Amino acid sequence: MAVRPGVLYTGTGGAHFALPRGAYTLYATRGPEYGLAVRSLEAGDRPQALDLKLTREVDPQGYVACDPHVHTLTYSGHGDCTEEERMATLAGEGLAVPVAAEHNRHADYDPAARAAGVRNFFTPVIGNEVTTPVGHFIAFPVRPGAPTPEFRLRDRQALLEGIRATPGVRVVILNHPRDLHSGFRPADPARFHPLSGESLDGQSWDVDGIEVVNSGALQSDWMQPYRDWFALLNRGHRMVGIGASDSHDVTRSIVGQGRTYVAVSENRPDRVDVDQVCDSFRAGKALVSLGLLTEAWVDGRFGSGELATGLRETVKVRVRVRGPRWVSADRVELFANGEKIAGRALPPGARRATKADLTFTLPRPRHDVWLVALASGPGVTAPYWPLNRPYQPTRADWEPRMLGSTGPLRVDGDGDGRYSSPLEYARTVLDAGPLDPTGLTARLERYDAAVAVQAASLCRARGVDLGTAAFRQALEKAAPQVRHGFVAYQNTRVAPREGAGPD
Repeated sequence: MAVRPGVLYTGTGGAHFALPRGAYTLYATRGPEYGLAVRSLEAGDRPQALDLKLTREVDPQGYVACDPHVHTLTYSGHGDCTEEERMATLAGEGLAVPVAAEHNRHADYDPAARAAGVRNFFTPVIGNEVTTPVGHFIAFPVRPGAPTPEFRLRDRQALLEGIRATPGVRVVILNHPRDLHSGFRPADPARFHPLSGESLDGQSWDVDGIEVVNSGALQSDWMQPYRDWFALLNRGHRMVGIGASDSHDVTRSIVGQGRTYVAVSENRPDRVDVDQVCDSFRAGKALVSLGLLTEAWVDGRFGSGELATGLRETVKVRVRVRGPRWVSADRVELFANGEKIAGRALPPGARRATKADLTFTLPRPRHDVWLVALASGPGVTAPYWPLNRPYQPTRADWEPRMLGSTGPLRVDGDGDGRYSSPLEYARTVLDAGPLDPTGLTARLERYDAAVAVQAASLCRARGVDLGTAAFRQALEKAAPQVRHGFVAYQNTRVAPREGAGPD
């Protein structure tokens, strides 16, 4: 068992414990796939037997729950959860694929899981949080006996090449990009353009995933990590959003509270195919969850990580949101290339497993776009699954939210059978003619604001002055989305650091 004041994890489903005299409320949970059992208890001198039964309320149906960012006191040296205790918490939160992410060391939880008798509840994965001067990176799976990658490098391209060269490694994830560690913040606006996704300091963003939900290090503005991810997708990076817990503790930060559901064909928790898990991460067939599970399909055929082709003049996007009855959702939003294009408010306090199952009917875009559906609802503050306050707050107020989002669904709007990013379109437009303001803005009219942002970024890189009177006059007459993209880019542009290189 793992026991802390007010909380007890058991790997067997049974526990015998004593309490001081008094009235109590006892809650039983097993993560966001299961319901909640509640009993009142009056503790006295006589033993009492209580049965609390849990029902599985959410079946992921072809997905398994993965927490790619798990720590222990035993290996990381901080927090309070020993390796032995961690085994009970992993089983207790219903995680099928926990990834050991100890700092700069490979850890294998399999022997401890077998010793604790809980190996049948999950498939542990050897990983490493490569903790460096230029960011923290989860790498997995690691082949037993593999050397530890060099973690003191400051050149992120060389660093990532070394991480990927570690025997067995197939997935690399950038952790908590907005957090400050050792004086470095990967997504600092002086290093990273938050609208275009440019690398302003020349550092590489060649990763397979980026944490957008880290329940152990939540952001005051919970949408900011999503906006960073959206900007990187528009920059042409094929990376998936990641949910993780970064838990070092038994209860202060709940393991698996933030998690990623990855597509698999065999979802028995004790025999998950780790290669297939890696394939799904790299393909974007992964869903971010903080209490909610959100899925989407284009025309009923294409899901997260897939390219929707052969489309008609209208496109139907079905979004389904599920979660246990003790979690509620109050809105669903659909983003295309980072811009919200549709949304729906949900009835307040919906206490059912399926929070929403709705369809958005949209005109087929004239060019390729990516879609992400995101559902959210009031944060849980009750003692059985409370959300942590932000780790490095940027303001005093905070709105806790439960979240669930899809991986990118790519839409072949131009019908050429492949996906083109906003950056690719912008390059094509700039290369198609002279960079005079009137001609350029006219060529951009058939594209959205995301392409205009990338065009503005490329103009700056090519030495074009966007502040001239000619550019201002051309933008006044340009299509609204073109004007919006250029103006937004100019209003958020940050001067690069000394020594910055090209993206």
